[in-house]
Amino acid sequence: MLRKFTLFFLLCLGLHGAAGAQVLDSVSIYLPYGTDTTCPGIQLTFTAVQSNDTFSTTEYHWYTNNVFTGVIIDTFYTTALNDGDSVYCEILYINDLGLLDSAKSNVIIVHRSNTIPPRVLISLTSGSNPGCGATPLTFTAYPVNGGTSPTYQWMINNSPIAGADSATITRHFNAGDTVSLLLVSNSPCAFPTDSAFSFQVPIIHDSLTATDSIYASRNPICFGTLDTFTAIVYAPGLAGYSIAWYVDTSSFPSAVGPIFITDSLHDGDKVYCILTDPEPCVVNHTTVSNIITMTVIPLQDPTVSVLLTYGANPGCLDSPVTFTATYMDFGTAPEFNWLVNGVSTATTSPTFTHVFNNGDIMTLQVNTTDGGCYFNDTVNSTSVIMIRDSTPVAPLISLIGNLLVANTSGTYTWYYNGNIIPGAIGQTFHPLMLGYYYAIRDTGNCNSAPSNTLYISLLDVDDINHGAIKVYPNPTTGMLNVDWGKPVVMKMDVYNIYGQGILHEDINNLSHYESDLSYLPEGNYFVVFRDTDGSKETFKFQIKK
Repeated sequence: MLRKFTLFFLLCLGLHGAAGAQVLDSVSIYLPYGTDTTCPGIQLTFTAVQSNDTFSTTEYHWYTNNVFTGVIIDTFYTTALNDGDSVYCEILYINDLGLLDSAKSNVIIVHRSNTIPPRVLISLTSGSNPGCGATPLTFTAYPVNGGTSPTYQWMINNSPIAGADSATITRHFNAGDTVSLLLVSNSPCAFPTDSAFSFQVPIIHDSLTATDSIYASRNPICFGTLDTFTAIVYAPGLAGYSIAWYVDTSSFPSAVGPIFITDSLHDGDKVYCILTDPEPCVVNHTTVSNIITMTVIPLQDPTVSVLLTYGANPGCLDSPVTFTATYMDFGTAPEFNWLVNGVSTATTSPTFTHVFNNGDIMTLQVNTTDGGCYFNDTVNSTSVIMIRDSTPVAPLISLIGNLLVANTSGTYTWYYNGNIIPGAIGQTFHPLMLGYYYAIRDTGNCNSAPSNTLYISLLDVDDINHGAIKVYPNPTTGMLNVDWGKPVVMKMDVYNIYGQGILHEDINNLSHYESDLSYLPEGNYFVVFRDTDGSKETFKFQIKK
């Protein structure tokens, strides 16, 4: 069966070469300390250690004198070996390529003897030497050929210690003492003597010094920022020591370990800790660490606002608007982010030009980038709600009688020689001075382009006494009545909103006149009365059917 396995293994090994490089496993075996030379018939324990336990289906095969023993686990127990016999282990496993593989261990030659003098080593397994006299020390014995039930006798200065007859001893020793051990073996091949002495270990007591140093995770820091301080401590008293943290002269009773975390530091504060070690052999029971003087940077309070520097709000839908940032205390190279309805629209510049829709919400976000100390690294301006309206058509103005009349109803701003005429906001305006006149329609959110410009060159005609003329009803369904209160001779002209003449009639010695205008469409009209001396008066009326 083994031969078939080996042939299969060799076949698989040949496949490895074709498959390329792979990870190899290995195995080593060892004997426990002190069993490299033993009496005949003493049980030996061999242990195998695999180098890579990630491979699957590992099987251990133990061999003595090149003969398979039938043992297939990682530990091999035997009493049947003779002097000069050889032992090794071979592992069979599935490697990382999924193929059967094997590895052979080192070979151990067995040494058997009927005359093996016993030996014993002792080692310090707890405490330190040199060390502090107040700390107990533990020594442990490691026998060679001690048999199944060796006896022990611990000694100080070559004198037996009463009751110290186990494999370990724990006690306080004096400076200058020597510690040793007498071993008596019960091994059948302990010869020519069954006794063995260990070497002597001198006990040395030192005067120990506690040390304490600290470091900060950050310095300088921003005001209000958490900082962590760590103490590097050497305290011979081990668990018996304590640490107290201080800032200037104030202590922090809750901070008792090697870590101190605080966010309450101020510029110039001095941070340190005091180590207390009650260990009797410590020279300095109280130790003050180095002092860290903190640099705490005050926080800047950045502010930002926006100013409309071009265009208008309310304004026209198709008109660009420019906002300019006013900002303070953002350090060097702040980052600008202009948001429209929460969406980033422009970055890097402190000015922003955009054509907005009605109801758009514009916000400026400014971020600090220099890693400085700020209450807030990101600050938003007050949001601006954009009010936009369609641009109205530029009006057409006409001189009808003694009135300047815009062709559409609404609110207007009238201009004389390029200057706003205060209070002139209606659809009509009565000019009082020679010069250039134009109007701009104002919807409340958006202004039109300027109207045509009219030059008024004649203003020497007097106005008819307005109170003497009554025009009614207004609005009218078509019939327009005029009363003068006395017979008059006049001309009556009716114009549409564009200044086009529609009706021209003469009034001859009548105090009341009725004109049928029902043939005209609904809308706004003007009637102008002129008397014989050239005086005139203009009235606006509406036909509404």
